[in-house]
Amino acid sequence: MQSQLWTDINWTLIIALVAGSAVLACLGDVLGSKYGKQRISIFGLRPKYTSRLITAFTGIFISISVLTVLSFFSQNVRALIFATKYLQRQVDSLRMELRSSGAELEKNQDELLSSLLQLSEQRALLQATAISLDMTHIELERSRNDRDLLLGEKNQLETSVASLRTESEELKRELDTMRLEVIAIRANSLLAQAVVPPGTPKERVSAILSSLEDRARSAVLQKFFETGNAVSDDVTLTFDPTEEAAIVLRVSDAGVRFYLRAVAVENIAIGEEVRIRLECDRSYLLYDRGETLYRKLIDPREPDFNAEEALHVFLRELRYRTIRSGVMPDPSTNSVGSLEGEDFFDVVEKMKDSGVPMIVSAVALEDIYTEGPVGVKINLE
Repeated sequence: MQSQLWTDINWTLIIALVAGSAVLACLGDVLGSKYGKQRISIFGLRPKYTSRLITAFTGIFISISVLTVLSFFSQNVRALIFATKYLQRQVDSLRMELRSSGAELEKNQDELLSSLLQLSEQRALLQATAISLDMTHIELERSRNDRDLLLGEKNQLETSVASLRTESEELKRELDTMRLEVIAIRANSLLAQAVVPPGTPKERVSAILSSLEDRARSAVLQKFFETGNAVSDDVTLTFDPTEEAAIVLRVSDAGVRFYLRAVAVENIAIGEEVRIRLECDRSYLLYDRGETLYRKLIDPREPDFNAEEALHVFLRELRYRTIRSGVMPDPSTNSVGSLEGEDFFDVVEKMKDSGVPMIVSAVALEDIYTEGPVGVKINLE
């Protein structure tokens, strides 16, 4: 490497520079001596100083000549002479960039190290997750097996429950059949009703309630007797005292008419305690005595005419009309009144004997209020 360094040196340029410098130095020395001996003065200086000035200028010329030659033959020398500060700034900038690159490299190395650590953690987590996933697969397979077993047991239980439900329904039907044979009073059956006129004092209201309870007891005994079973006169009727007190407070000395109803709370078999629910509300006049409630045209000449069926249809439509008008029906039977059998068949016979169209009308026998009943007379026109 040292031999290559010595061979790469421009010895010709160096020798020429040394020789030229020597020649110029000798020439300067000769000129200085010559002018010194002739005692020539430049710029008013003494000859000795003039000689030294010539020697100095000779050195300056030598330096300029050397630099000129070097600049002519070497680009690096030209750059060193004429662009030193520019090169220095570039060197400083490169140093700063190098430092910044070094810092960024260190930062990148730290980030890379952190990323490697995170990658290691992620790998460890991935391995743990894979193990957990394998365990989950095992548990899932076990759960599937348990589910299949449970489904089998569920199907067996459903079959058993269906069988038990069928048996329960059969037993319930048998029990209902047995109870129906002994039930004397249906739930929501109307046992008795009364009216409280406007301005009735409290004592009179209490008396009306007592009378209502007596008539309800008589109705219960009558229904028990209609079943064909012997019963005693001692029937227990249970009323809610709080409900009674509230009714007395509401209707006493009121300026309007009220109705009271005693209704069976539930189905009652012979000999059982009878729980009574009291109903109370405003009573309005819906139809006046002699007022026509309903009229309908009936033609006996129609094919397949049946007088009895036609009258039944008329009475059913009459009931619907009065209920829409505000008459309270019996909660258990939904009826609003009854027509005597003799009157019913008398009208039927008249309808059969008539060979022409007729108007059948229902006329109120008495004033009809909200609580009913609807008492009517059937007229044929």
